Amino acid sequence: MIYPCIVIGAGAAGLFFGAVSENGNGGLVLEKKSRPAIKLMLSGNGQCNITHDGSIKDFIPCYGENGKRIRSCLYKYSNSSLMEFLRENDVPVTVREDGKVFPRSMKAHDIVNMLLRKTGDNGFSLLCSTEAKGIRRRADGLWQVETPAACYLCRKLILAGGGCSYPGTGSDGSLLELLARDLQIRVVTPHPALTPVNVCGYPYRCLSGISLKDVQLRVLRSGRKIAEDTGDLLFTHTNLSGPLVLNIAKEITKNDEIVLNYLYPCDKTSILDKINNAAMEKSSLLNALAKELQLPKNFLRRLLERSGESTKKLAQLLTEDRFTVHSVCGFEKAMVTCGGIALSEVDPKTMECKRYPGLFVIGELLDIDGRTGGYNLQFAYSSACAASSASLANPAATR
Repeated sequence: MIYPCIVIGAGAAGLFFGAVSENGNGGLVLEKKSRPAIKLMLSGNGQCNITHDGSIKDFIPCYGENGKRIRSCLYKYSNSSLMEFLRENDVPVTVREDGKVFPRSMKAHDIVNMLLRKTGDNGFSLLCSTEAKGIRRRADGLWQVETPAACYLCRKLILAGGGCSYPGTGSDGSLLELLARDLQIRVVTPHPALTPVNVCGYPYRCLSGISLKDVQLRVLRSGRKIAEDTGDLLFTHTNLSGPLVLNIAKEITKNDEIVLNYLYPCDKTSILDKINNAAMEKSSLLNALAKELQLPKNFLRRLLERSGESTKKLAQLLTEDRFTVHSVCGFEKAMVTCGGIALSEVDPKTMECKRYPGLFVIGELLDIDGRTGGYNLQFAYSSACAASSASLANPAATR
């Protein structure tokens, strides 16, 4: 049996490919885990932040330096296109004030169920507990996928096996190793992205769950600033997290220095004046500071303990709280992978491998990672649409 198309990976990108590939001849979807879309079901704490609202032009910087290389793909298959696709298939969406887009039900399984249904309607069969162990292109131009139980042949092969993040869901990097071995495809060394950061002497265990808005974070290496961002910071029981830390984590390494300004853009001098004004109030210093600085009392209480109630020390902690990085959390906590198949290996308009006609790479398997906020699932959709359009432009023969 020669399949028109085989998709390796039944995650977001693989299922998007199956769901948008109408008027084709279907094919086979191979998934190494016992069930599909495990990571997609977990996304957004089970609520699935599927994309972001706003102009697609604003998406490009959210993918870092590689963003401009996928501009054509994103523009053609944009966030508005994705939202319309969901609505047309009975998954209405809602847009939060921060621009994040979710299914209106706030349930990831509504999206997963729709993608599985559409993939089946388009003629694709799903085969779980089936891991690709070898890939080669035969002399007759067919692609051969080897698994522990059987070999499968196809005319078009779609690689959608994910990166290395959340390895328990199936995206453990093994497909990247296989492609480098069997096809000599260049792989940019993967490392964790969108992940929390552990710091030495972490003092905020008691504040787990408290978040602060509009915090500035600077990363210093040997005294030189290498990265800076502003956003929402979350204290967990063990480390620093939240969008601010997640988005900058891939720039951070062990022994870097993190400097936090909780009252950005205010500096130490202006905050010292506010602290002194609060100290003159008749109410307790803690209550006066909470009113003056608009910060949570539990957080201010911990800073007062750390400062010994020295106003100068308190002003410094509020605007220049310094920590040495102990470690960046690994792939088991990373939301996405930085690195993967080099973009130079594919045509960014079609996602087809330049050296291997009929071989397409989509989603997180590529060296593309976006900020938190729906950008990575957007790329899964955009790249899947690009590959589907290109592969269907030259339809494979029926089985």
